[in-house]
Amino acid sequence: MLTLATIEQLRALAAVRGPLLIASDLDGTLAPIVQHASEARVPPGTLAVLDRLSGPARVAVITGRDLNTARRMVPVQKVVVVGSHGLEASFETNLIPGVDRVALSAALEQVEATVISAVPSAFLHIERKAISTAFHFRGAPELEEPLRAALVTLPDGLRLREGRMVLEVLPDAQGGKDLALAALVSHFRAKALFVIGDDATDVAMFKTALQLGRDGVHVLLAGVSGGRETPHEIADLADVLFRSTDEALEALETIARALGV
Repeated sequence: MLTLATIEQLRALAAVRGPLLIASDLDGTLAPIVQHASEARVPPGTLAVLDRLSGPARVAVITGRDLNTARRMVPVQKVVVVGSHGLEASFETNLIPGVDRVALSAALEQVEATVISAVPSAFLHIERKAISTAFHFRGAPELEEPLRAALVTLPDGLRLREGRMVLEVLPDAQGGKDLALAALVSHFRAKALFVIGDDATDVAMFKTALQLGRDGVHVLLAGVSGGRETPHEIADLADVLFRSTDEALEALETIARALGV
């Protein structure tokens, strides 16, 4: 349950004049974390409130999921999606860098083959996305160290990104959730901003939001706690810290009521 102080912060955000942008991560914020990434779902109640909010506000999902998967998970027409850690967007912007998908596919196949050769049991925990490959170890924690060792050296043009119980190889492009958030604020000319995140990949997004706050945007940062998996930077930077995705939903409901929808 939200505290009265948090409810007042949310109501104050909704009262700001000018476009309000609600930007959220997906897994661990809107969709509860599950053992297998393919089984993650956004609860119907959360989808319903996102639909309601997308009338008076602008709503965006910024996620490490590829664009098509994220859209299937959030099939709300007016919700904008930025996938692959800021490298795929459902709207036009020159702030999102392009990717050579043919060359990328060959490089990712090389990485996957190298990992499977070194750690055969990792085969069951590989998630191939549109422009990246994720190596999960939530269901097999003993794979973490062998996976890290196998991913020490990557082909040119790729880099490693760490998440909650996952190591992901993606293009070494100048993209990220921070640039994605900046692009969204510019696109919608937002004057108020509510950002929700839970993972190391969301830290840069939080820092960009704070800079936007110094530039005059009304900003409220919300972290969602995943216990020991949540990096301390999320709690340090957040204005409020939710204990679960249920509390994140309660916060969205509070904003929706304050906006009259």
